[in-house]
Amino acid sequence: MTRNEAREILMQILYEMDADGEMTGERARLLAADRLAGGHVERGGNLLAETVDHLEEIDGDINRCSTRWKTSRMPRVDLAIMRLACGEMRFAGDIPDAVAINEALNLAKKFSTPNSAKFIHGVLGAIAKTSGEVQSEEE
Repeated sequence: MTRNEAREILMQILYEMDADGEMTGERARLLAADRLAGGHVERGGNLLAETVDHLEEIDGDINRCSTRWKTSRMPRVDLAIMRLACGEMRFAGDIPDAVAINEALNLAKKFSTPNSAKFIHGVLGAIAKTSGEVQSEEE
């Protein structure tokens, strides 16, 4: 299983959990363990659990940086993609923000509408820029 395949599965799990209304770190770890293979099980389970455990903050970032839509009105696939990318930017220290954003765009092109990639790029770019400013101020 490649990292890209694992990322697709993680996005699908986030989408499924949102649709079911059961967003818990424990469930995230169980679903990751069931669907991922090799070294992706632990890494993916940890990433999903951290993302779900900090969902309120992540959604706050998305809402703050989205000029058109709030998370309650966004297409669920786009939201799952952005949540995963935000989780990677926050909790996967080995993945640069630019890579997380690029991978999110690839997911959007594969799983969402033609306009989604542009929207997702704008929101995630703004999140990365503002989080970089916060990190610079803290240093």
